Amino acid sequence: MRRFLGPLLCLAAGILIGLWLRRPAPPPAAVIPPPAEPAPPPPQAAAPAAGLACQLAASFHGNIYPSLVLSLGPSHPEYARCLALEVDHAPADKPAEIRIESSLFQAPFFLSAAPESDRWVLHPELPWNYDALRRSSQSLPVLFVLTVASGGRTAQATLTCMVHPVNEAVSRVYDRAAGAWQDTSVCFAAFVNEDHPWINQLLQEALAQGGVAHFTGYEFGQVSVAEQMQAIWTALAAKRLSYVDLGTVSTADVSDVATQYVRFLDQSVRDQGANCVDASVLIASIFRRIGLRPVLVFRPGHCFVAVYDSAAGGQLLALETTMLGSSSFSSALVYGAQELQNTTANLGTPGYSLVDIATARAQGVRPIGYAEGGG
Repeated sequence: MRRFLGPLLCLAAGILIGLWLRRPAPPPAAVIPPPAEPAPPPPQAAAPAAGLACQLAASFHGNIYPSLVLSLGPSHPEYARCLALEVDHAPADKPAEIRIESSLFQAPFFLSAAPESDRWVLHPELPWNYDALRRSSQSLPVLFVLTVASGGRTAQATLTCMVHPVNEAVSRVYDRAAGAWQDTSVCFAAFVNEDHPWINQLLQEALAQGGVAHFTGYEFGQVSVAEQMQAIWTALAAKRLSYVDLGTVSTADVSDVATQYVRFLDQSVRDQGANCVDASVLIASIFRRIGLRPVLVFRPGHCFVAVYDSAAGGQLLALETTMLGSSSFSSALVYGAQELQNTTANLGTPGYSLVDIATARAQGVRPIGYAEGGG
């Protein structure tokens, strides 16, 4: 049976050990704090007596990012409360009936309650249609219609938001108070999907090639970890999945948000090509599925993947993902070790970060689920 670990891998391991002895274990990347709630609409000009009025406003200056709602909304509801509504001059002795309609809702939002003040501002939980959000493939304007009825009077307001593609990962958010960009690379953990149904097929193909007999995670130590990593690498290369500098776009606009387009695992496999981020989230998904602890490593303009050598953390085995399909596993391991050393030396400066997927999951960043036939 052909063995994957030969003299070159032994050499790579020696290089890695030398680097480890000179470098402490890198710290995990911090998870971004919950975003600020959407700012309430600006106060309206004085209305006539008993002149019922209402307004709508949205987070990020009217931009909605489905990847945030899908990955963070269940554990951090503030991410899903993208809208703020204001009701003015509703009679204090009568309930106000509030209704918000949108094509992105499963059903209209409805609330009947007594106003809390003459100017009543709410950040409600919204009935999002999560399947529609998951299938959002291009930036489109979506209309939200607010209707308020109270005391025999009715007021209405509309708001048009730009809904972005689900493939947009939020990579940076501008902190106006600090006057600086905040690193939000932890959002890329949402594109690591260890539950993707395609992974089973890849694992069967990897086992059939004979590099390993079983995928056992950390059960048999560091050498076994490297063997399992190489089996995955070789199986992906056999599927002719290789690095392609495909034209993915990062954007920064008036919403004070910078995003990076990231392909889902099945999109990369279908295209038989992936850029550095696409390949890194794909490989991290598979590594996590087999019980390893992957880390996405970012430096300005680049991303690659690494794996802790034990379940508790420890040192990292890094792979230069742009070498997939063109170089051996051992070469990617040696080059990845060099890249990792350069990156960890600059942690804390803009553009350099580590995203430990296990830590991200513990903090509530969930994988964006697979949509059959979509996106």
